Amino acid sequence: MEQRTFQSDGQWNIIYYPVQPSGFSVLLIGDRNHFVEEENSYWLQHPGRFEILEHLKEYGYTVFSSNFYESGWGSVKTAELAKKLYFIMMKSEILNGRIHVLAEGTGALTAIRLMDEMSEQIRSAVFINPCLSLSAYLKKEKENKLFYKRQLKEISAALELEESKCEQFILSSQERLPNKEIPLKIIHILESVTRGQTDLYRKLEQQSERAKTDITFLLPEKRYKIPIQVQQFFKKHEFPL
Repeated sequence: MEQRTFQSDGQWNIIYYPVQPSGFSVLLIGDRNHFVEEENSYWLQHPGRFEILEHLKEYGYTVFSSNFYESGWGSVKTAELAKKLYFIMMKSEILNGRIHVLAEGTGALTAIRLMDEMSEQIRSAVFINPCLSLSAYLKKEKENKLFYKRQLKEISAALELEESKCEQFILSSQERLPNKEIPLKIIHILESVTRGQTDLYRKLEQQSERAKTDITFLLPEKRYKIPIQVQQFFKKHEFPL
């Protein structure tokens, strides 16, 4: 069995099984519109993401994910679903209780929330082209008024806020950076749409008492290095068990 899907809270969830399980697992939180369906998922369809999955499975990782309401934007309900999925996995599969997190794009917003709320259960995290700040993201997207309006509507629905109040709520909210104690690797593809987030990388590097933060910049033609870098970072943080 290569993968299995099941529903929870009206969302499809998926488990990608390795041939030879190592006992370690990865919670995958995709970017906006990275879907999971009954018999399919974005990460199965997209060649680059599929390569990452296959590489992790080859090294024994059980990878699990969810549709996460299509674009969770770091909402409370998305984080709650992620936590519920974690406990389902711990009950149904034979896995080490401390997991890795792999997040892409806006999925990093949910990952950041989880790194605070589940710090004892997360051993390391890798972010690919992350959105680290919803406030910074909105300010940048405001340059395109038509697109911005659509984005704000989507975000307000995810956060369950009225559109008229959503923008002010986000812009006035305190910035939330990843938990200092959890090892973090950021892989940033140069010229990606998240280039406006790079100022936040420097804030991470300058934080006192932060666990080592590894930030790697890759040219688009070097994307093939991502699966190896993700796996090697996870492996590095598996001892002690």
